[in-house]
Amino acid sequence: MDTSAIKVQENRLRKDLLDLAKYGETPGGGLMRPALSDADMEARLWFQERMRQAGLRVREDAAANIIGRLDPTDSTGASKDAPCIAIGSHIDAVPNGGRFDGALGICGGLEAVRAIRESGIPIPVPIELLVLTDEEGAHFAGTFGSRAMFNLLIEDEINRSKGPERPSMALSLQKIGKNPALIREAVRSPSEFRAFLEMHIEQGPVLESMGVPVGIVEGIVCISRYFIHVAGKAGHAGTTPMRLRDDALVKAARIITSVNDAMVAAGPDIVGTIGELNVYPGAFNIIPGGVQMTLEIRSMEESAIQKSAAAVQEIVGSVANARLEPILSKGGVFMDPAIMDAIELSCRERGTPCHRMVSGAGHDAMTFPPLGVPTGMIFIPCVEGRSHCPEEDIRWEDAAAGVQILADTVMRIAQNK
Repeated sequence: MDTSAIKVQENRLRKDLLDLAKYGETPGGGLMRPALSDADMEARLWFQERMRQAGLRVREDAAANIIGRLDPTDSTGASKDAPCIAIGSHIDAVPNGGRFDGALGICGGLEAVRAIRESGIPIPVPIELLVLTDEEGAHFAGTFGSRAMFNLLIEDEINRSKGPERPSMALSLQKIGKNPALIREAVRSPSEFRAFLEMHIEQGPVLESMGVPVGIVEGIVCISRYFIHVAGKAGHAGTTPMRLRDDALVKAARIITSVNDAMVAAGPDIVGTIGELNVYPGAFNIIPGGVQMTLEIRSMEESAIQKSAAAVQEIVGSVANARLEPILSKGGVFMDPAIMDAIELSCRERGTPCHRMVSGAGHDAMTFPPLGVPTGMIFIPCVEGRSHCPEEDIRWEDAAAGVQILADTVMRIAQNK
């Protein structure tokens, strides 16, 4: 297959990424753009206009997923209702996160679509660009949009939140004019998708250490998430003797260090993180009466996660008035072998070095393989392997190389070559 006519424009890609980074920008160079926040909504409106300028028909579903569609070229005789090749990622960011996590996937997807259109090569199948809602889990469990698209939400998840000060997805949807009761209208059949591709920064140091611009993802780790609730007794911090206190934060601290020790002991193929902690009532002169923490465990082996979760349950159970609450379990997935081969062939034809690897981070691409949708992921390096922080950065030549491979691979899949 000759893809030489498909030419990605690095300067156009760079401008899109830098323009998008202005929405929710912080003085330190990071982003505050949680899903469906004001900054996120401004970014979404801007991106929808960019999609329209690129010739895509744009709509938004009941879960606030943005869907841009490019119909097949008329001369191919292909049906506009044929299964599509979808490219997707997210526009929301973690608190004080970086400019390229998720953003590279949607801006790169848009540039790939533009390069394909401008090449003049007939497009034999529909192509969709998906901006998927709340991948980062600002409201509850993460990958909300892709799971809502396939009716995979947890029971009553839409009405739950991470804490009393945090909005539920239902409230956020109402705020932007949607009816949470109609969330099932976002559901689609897996048969509508011929393939799903996601491009992303690696979020780790492997590719940079190897000097390789493109990673071909072989699989994504299992992810299990939990709340840890610890109850104590609130009281006056100046009048309650230390020996008579039931300090929830002190008990939580014991859990944190014990869980960390258990994860280290479990071996190099599993990681566990308590990354979020809320203390109640949260005043400097009140003994903490309650603590809620989030725990996330990741491994390619589901059995390893189950074993570690049992160890955590034992730790939590040994602390008075503490309990472990499962939030979400996402099974590990493997990418489609044919798509991996197509990505590698595209790299070979462009003379672009590549490396096959596992993703230790979760992505919307996890949602599609269990449903039978052939799925692939392309990584590019991030500077020093840093991500989820203001220092997150990329090299523009790597971004352009990755988008070029993405565009070539889409057409290779479209033409079954």
